[in-house]
Amino acid sequence: NMNMKTNRCGFTLVEMLVVIAILGILMAMMVPAAGLVLKRTKISNTRGDAGLVAAALMKYQAEYNRWPATYVPDTMDTTDPDWVNMMAPKPGTGPLDTNPKRVIFFEPGGGALSASGAFVDAWGAAFKFRLDQDGDNQVENPNPDKGGLVRGRVLVWSAGPDMKLDTWTDNVASWE
Repeated sequence: NMNMKTNRCGFTLVEMLVVIAILGILMAMMVPAAGLVLKRTKISNTRGDAGLVAAALMKYQAEYNRWPATYVPDTMDTTDPDWVNMMAPKPGTGPLDTNPKRVIFFEPGGGALSASGAFVDAWGAAFKFRLDQDGDNQVENPNPDKGGLVRGRVLVWSAGPDMKLDTWTDNVASWE
């Protein structure tokens, strides 16, 4: 009397297909969540970089007791290559009228500069800024929907994911 036992090793094809289907469903649920996390990360990094721009401008003002001479009031100045060269002069370059002491007010991190040398947000556009020209610690709000004055000396903002300055729903602002 031989008792035959069958040792079952491994999974059947049906069991494997069920596991793969479950994993596929879980992955499909994760993709939108991962996109949202990436978008929030870009917004957070951009807000932090806007703070760096504001801090660099405040340091400049503290060092020279004036705003950069390149700033044109009532316009939207940007963190273009000239701004970067003024705020972070490269060693070995000639004298600068805008930063005669050659003080380094900020150091752009990796990937923060565009191919042209501008300091850019997470979507590749230069930051915009306005300065308190009259020393009353208030700056005109660049958002036409809100208007009025914003308390502060420097306002810095990014056009956001749509890269359009006139659509404020997704713009990233240092003061909000």
